[in-house]
Amino acid sequence: MFAERYRSHHDAEAKLASILGLYAHSRSGTVNWEDVERPLYSAPPSGRRCIYIHIPYCDRICEFCNLNRTARGHTDLDAYTEYLIKEIEWYARYPYIRDGQFDAIYFGGGTPTILQTEQLSLVLRALRDSFHLSEDCEITLESTLHNLPAEKSARLQEEGVNRLSLGVQTFSSRGRSFLGRTGDAEYAIARLQAIRQLFSGVLGIDIIYSYFDQSLEEVAHDASLCSDFSIDGVSFYSLMIHDGSSLGQRIAKGEIPFGRSLEDDRQRHNHFYEDMHAGGYEMLELSKLVRPGRDEYRYIRIRYENGDVLPIGAGAGGQLAGYRIYSMAQGRRFASKIEPAYAQYHRVLGHLQFGCYDLTTLSEELGPDSYAPLRERMDYFVRNGMLVPETDDLYTLTTDGIFWGNNIAVDILKAAIDGTKEHH
Repeated sequence: MFAERYRSHHDAEAKLASILGLYAHSRSGTVNWEDVERPLYSAPPSGRRCIYIHIPYCDRICEFCNLNRTARGHTDLDAYTEYLIKEIEWYARYPYIRDGQFDAIYFGGGTPTILQTEQLSLVLRALRDSFHLSEDCEITLESTLHNLPAEKSARLQEEGVNRLSLGVQTFSSRGRSFLGRTGDAEYAIARLQAIRQLFSGVLGIDIIYSYFDQSLEEVAHDASLCSDFSIDGVSFYSLMIHDGSSLGQRIAKGEIPFGRSLEDDRQRHNHFYEDMHAGGYEMLELSKLVRPGRDEYRYIRIRYENGDVLPIGAGAGGQLAGYRIYSMAQGRRFASKIEPAYAQYHRVLGHLQFGCYDLTTLSEELGPDSYAPLRERMDYFVRNGMLVPETDDLYTLTTDGIFWGNNIAVDILKAAIDGTKEHH
């Protein structure tokens, strides 16, 4: 049906921007910071907001990673902690930021837990002192297993961290070796058990499928252990080979034989999803399964809603008052204006990540001219086993539909865009 698969929301975003002819405008066209400051001196609007804090350091670089991070080396983490606190205090000068409520905080990286507990505590206290956090603010920390002793997770919970996202990737010893993870399966299981015993907050893990020569038995084993440990949320991704990663370079040089078909990818995805579903998990969004009532993943929901995201830290990105904000290095940031058309369709793309397609809601968002082309595309995907009609205007994704979910979302948005153009 599709020649290639958009494996992530980021792939779908890039394709959507290209379709809209807004790629250059959505990633460049910088403006002066004075332009951004004008709305920041005004009162904040209603709506949910979140904070993203970037820690761009790791003690080792994962083979498959191409994110904005560097090996720690001789990095002064005390100095970086001080920088984060100063940036928090700097942003707190603006009423738009200071006077509104934040409902989620996400520490990403890199490896945020490369910072010591005391350093992270200082940053968390600065956030509470400078900003208005909701009483039930979701505070997430990404970590590897080897950077998070169980005692550290308990200490961080005392400081307000109530959600962990752990990069396990797989419980297969062979797979862990291929992906460059620290420790074998026994090590991963022991570390995860210890953290689960001492951390009572939401515990989520990342799982990668379709790595080199992965068997369906290994897929099933990963799903089984997720259930056994009562993991609250599982983000599962097909291994993406990035040009800038060590793994991508080794494959390109022929050092690692690696090949997979879309059918291989689909089988492994569906096997994992169906095993998890049978174990009581439900889909939150295209790449995330959760235990009902446990993992809300509020941070990603706010991002998909086009809510404000305050970016803090070198390498952080977010958006405020209709501007994208990028912190490329300490104390140096730039901004670009978000095109209204891109914002509108991006918000709809975010809605479609949750696998429930409400034709009435979508046409209200995209305009009445979009109703007919949206209906036609949805009926097409029903005939091809990707969508199931729940009511006359409500559709949900099948397992195959979830696998192709980003492609389907882009496809129906393109139909809506083309249909709207035909009527103008």
